[in-house]
Amino acid sequence: MKKALIIFVLLLTLLLICSCDSGSNNGGNTEDTTAGTVDNTEETTDSSVEQSFTVSFNTHGGSAVESQTVKRGEKATMPEEPTYEGHRFVGWSLDASGSTPVDFDKPITSDVVYHAVWNETVGVKDFLVALLSGYTADPLSYIPESMRYDFSANLVEKSEIVNSYSSFVDVDDIRYGHGEQWHMVLDNMLESQIFFDVLTVVDTLSSTSIAAFNNYFDENPADTAHYEFESGIYNVTIKFDGEVIFYVLDYTAELPVVGEQSVQIALSMVIETGEKNVRMQIGDANALAYRVTESSYEFAIKYGGVRRAMFSIEEDEDGNVSGRIFEYLTVAGKDLTASTAEFYITEDYVSVVGNKASGLIGFTGYITELYDVKSGKMIAYEVQETLSSIVYNTLWFNLDDVSGINSFKYREKNGDTPAAVFVNGSSTQWEAKKVGGIGAKMLSRRFDIELRTQYVYSYDAATEEYVAHEIKVPMLFVQEENYDTLIDDVESANRINISVTVNSGDLDKLMEDYDSLIPGFIETKDEITDDAIVEYIGSKITFE
Repeated sequence: MKKALIIFVLLLTLLLICSCDSGSNNGGNTEDTTAGTVDNTEETTDSSVEQSFTVSFNTHGGSAVESQTVKRGEKATMPEEPTYEGHRFVGWSLDASGSTPVDFDKPITSDVVYHAVWNETVGVKDFLVALLSGYTADPLSYIPESMRYDFSANLVEKSEIVNSYSSFVDVDDIRYGHGEQWHMVLDNMLESQIFFDVLTVVDTLSSTSIAAFNNYFDENPADTAHYEFESGIYNVTIKFDGEVIFYVLDYTAELPVVGEQSVQIALSMVIETGEKNVRMQIGDANALAYRVTESSYEFAIKYGGVRRAMFSIEEDEDGNVSGRIFEYLTVAGKDLTASTAEFYITEDYVSVVGNKASGLIGFTGYITELYDVKSGKMIAYEVQETLSSIVYNTLWFNLDDVSGINSFKYREKNGDTPAAVFVNGSSTQWEAKKVGGIGAKMLSRRFDIELRTQYVYSYDAATEEYVAHEIKVPMLFVQEENYDTLIDDVESANRINISVTVNSGDLDKLMEDYDSLIPGFIETKDEITDDAIVEYIGSKITFE
């Protein structure tokens, strides 16, 4: 029994050993087979399934562009350009800011979004069109036709101008014109005409410039800030800095009056407000800068090295116009005169207040002139002058507005022979009348006739220019407080029956202007200095 048990244990142990060896061999085979199976599976996947990616296009408001499916390692196809009203397509970028351009030759290795980049064409090309179609401004357009130097009724032939009153001249033959205050306004417009004439060059080049810039823009939509080109003798620069668009024209040419000169015309427009500025330089001594809006216009000018002026004019919603002019005339670098005028234009009247009186040496007073808009004729003017602390207020009338005086003669002072006035063909000298009585003005004249400065205009066909002529004309003056006794005073002193034919409404208007305009004028007459005018004009435009 015991021997049998021992044999059983030995057999069982042998069996277990054989089982372990067999299992070890089988395990090795299983491991090898499993490893081989994994390798085959991977090889099967790489060769039978290809990866693909999606390329999307974000047009940011433009027309839709269909996305593309691209296999790994292949390239996306550049699609047709999208469209966007008011914009020009620049290209595709990897980011919305447009800082990283897309390279369509680069293989695709992942999903990606391409972003459309746009230029706003309205912001440049249309701005240029707006500037070049609205830069002109004719200051005369604010002024009634009857008050202009080129108005037919204001033009004279030189033969019509009376230069001497040494013999009797019929009052009806005396050509009266504008007073010195209104002439200062027109004279600066007249002097500025040479600048406005050169502006016609811009008209000539406008279409060419727009077309040239459009071609440049179409070819270089990502770089629109600065463009230059030449057209004949003209060099044109167009620049846009995001806020202001500039159009600068440089050339050299032969110009009327001033001869061959280098010229620069610089136009600019503030995009936000639409305000347009123009600066013109002719040679070294002549420059004009002006600014224009829908209802206003102003310019500063320096001319010939002797004149500097600042002019502004504005129209309100009712059609009434107001303006100011500051003028400085210099000789040898020193101020000769500084004059100012303000004017107001309504449907019926042009009222002007100023301090210019070149015919009166050392004049420090103020003058208000009144004109009839319908005819353009000066109705009258009133002068405030202070002498030895005494204020004189004198009304002045053209002799053709004084009935009873038909002819006029003036004798110049000659040695001990005093100057004298004669009227109506008489050899008897015209006499003034003293105020008399007791008072500060007792030795002054109640009334008298004097020669005063006025201006008329002619057209020179040979030079195609308007020319201003300074003339001396006889005018009757009367101190305002003695106006009511004028008829009696003249009759008692000269045995002549006269009357002023200016109607009472016009006379009342003149006196109202005198009382209301002079105080305000005194406060503002020095507001614009010579230095301020020079600063406004500035210097030639240059770009770095």
